[in-house]
Amino acid sequence: MNQPSLEKINAQHYALSGELNMHNVSQVSQDTMPLITAMSGEVTVNLSKVVRADSAGLALLIDWLRIARRRGFTLHFEQLPEQLMQIARVCELHSVLPIIH
Repeated sequence: MNQPSLEKINAQHYALSGELNMHNVSQVSQDTMPLITAMSGEVTVNLSKVVRADSAGLALLIDWLRIARRRGFTLHFEQLPEQLMQIARVCELHSVLPIIH
């Protein structure tokens, strides 16, 4: 299994990698909370290195959006894996996710 991680590229760009699933997303949420809560301004998270994700991975992104709104910063996602986009479409969340194409 690919251990997930969120890497800070610079103040406005981050990269999420690994596998996001119901078995690890709770831990990922805890591990990434210091980075997420320190974000400000307009931030982009690149997901091109996410190798696999289930609905728990989508829930993590939604949680990050909730935190962003509460803390007053803008969060965008780019290069979502197709598997994650399909789940978002089925859940009818693809239109509310701030995805940069």
